[in-house]
Amino acid sequence: MKKVIAFFCLVLMLPLCACALAEDVLYTASVTKAMTIRASKSTSARKLGSVAEGEMISIVDYGPEWTKVVKEDVTGYLLSKNVVDLALAEGYNDESDAQYLGVASKELTIRQKKSKSALRMNTLEEGETVYITELGKEWHAVVKQGVRGYVLADPIRELAPAHEGVVIPDEFAPTPVFQALYRAQADVNLSIRRNRDPESRLLGTVYEDEYVDVMSTDGEWAYVKKGEAEGYVRGDHLRYYERYDPFGPMIPGAVWYPYAAHALEDTEILDAQTGELLRIAPKGSIMVVSALDSDMAVTLPYDRITGRIQATASLDMEPAVLWAEAQPGDLLSVFSTYYDPQQQTSAQIGRLHNIMQGIERLNGVVVPKGEKFYFNDYCAPYTIGNGYMEGPIINYTSADKLGPGGGICQVSTTLYNAILQIPIEIIKWQVHSSYGIEYAPLDFDSAVGNGNIDLRLRNTLPYDIRFELQAEGGVLTVRVYRAS
Repeated sequence: MKKVIAFFCLVLMLPLCACALAEDVLYTASVTKAMTIRASKSTSARKLGSVAEGEMISIVDYGPEWTKVVKEDVTGYLLSKNVVDLALAEGYNDESDAQYLGVASKELTIRQKKSKSALRMNTLEEGETVYITELGKEWHAVVKQGVRGYVLADPIRELAPAHEGVVIPDEFAPTPVFQALYRAQADVNLSIRRNRDPESRLLGTVYEDEYVDVMSTDGEWAYVKKGEAEGYVRGDHLRYYERYDPFGPMIPGAVWYPYAAHALEDTEILDAQTGELLRIAPKGSIMVVSALDSDMAVTLPYDRITGRIQATASLDMEPAVLWAEAQPGDLLSVFSTYYDPQQQTSAQIGRLHNIMQGIERLNGVVVPKGEKFYFNDYCAPYTIGNGYMEGPIINYTSADKLGPGGGICQVSTTLYNAILQIPIEIIKWQVHSSYGIEYAPLDFDSAVGNGNIDLRLRNTLPYDIRFELQAEGGVLTVRVYRAS
């Protein structure tokens, strides 16, 4: 009778054991080869059963070397290295669980922890959609087939929100396909970093004096590409920008100015910061200025600082027109630089004479659409025999030398800054030195001289342009018009 009762109890317990086993199953998976189910974690342990290649298995516990499985009425162990494609046994919806989506740029391993040596939970194929639950600088938390883990962040591309209302944080915002808008030169060795962070992953190096392609810059950081390395460098160490497409964005630092202000009477130019008197622009002079501010004053570029004119009633404002809207005779761009109006020394006299020579030779010049303009074709050679006088010249070694034509570079520099504001291709241009010149913003001067030192342009606008130049009482201004 006791045996009958014991047997009856055992029969009653079997369904309960089956339920317990079912509840203990965490994952399903498949195997890459036929394997033996062992009684313990050893290849010499007692054989309990077997699985065939490609067979689906139920997993109770998944470990780095051995996986505990249940097959029919057998519970035992398989080698983990042959277990693949882990999936949550109770079902899953990866897209619903995810906050973000990405694409694997190469085959990747999903790890149990944020470590390359951590337990492998699953794999991602190249081009596979990645379901991301949390973003990280080095590791993203992901879910695949309901199984959660971590994957290296760098190879994940094309980040996007998984659901409406989810916003990608700025630090993880995807960068569009690289488009080189400019090239610029490094003034020191620059590290290319994965993110805007000097401690982020190093991708490459731009060496001192080397040019690199630039897609964007905010001043502090620039997004660049050198070979296969694409990332961020310190933008404050990039100089001498040149744009690839004349119709693209203006180079960093260049400004389009909306007015040429004609002085109707002697006009004070003040330091915009201190209020100090910088100079008096004489009646009849023309200056580049910005729009009126809330105090009914205008600002203007003055050497390397910002000037200010308060008495705007003394100005007749000639508006510049955007190039795409300009009609024949409309002003397109304007720029001014300033020089010493005093004519007491032979150097001062010679310098102004040479500036006036440049103005005389360039004033009214028309550059037809599609045609090239070489500054030296009109103004060189810079010799006494060609009408020039001795004036101060600037080069890499000295700013105190005298030579024929000294001062003509102020004309080329002023023209260059006017040209930067409109879609004109700059074929050739160079600065005087890394220190620049005092009458123009740093890196925005344009040297000319005998030989190959020249300012060369191509008119890429759909119409002819005309140059108008004036030097009056220490103010040198270049205006560019749509030719009539």
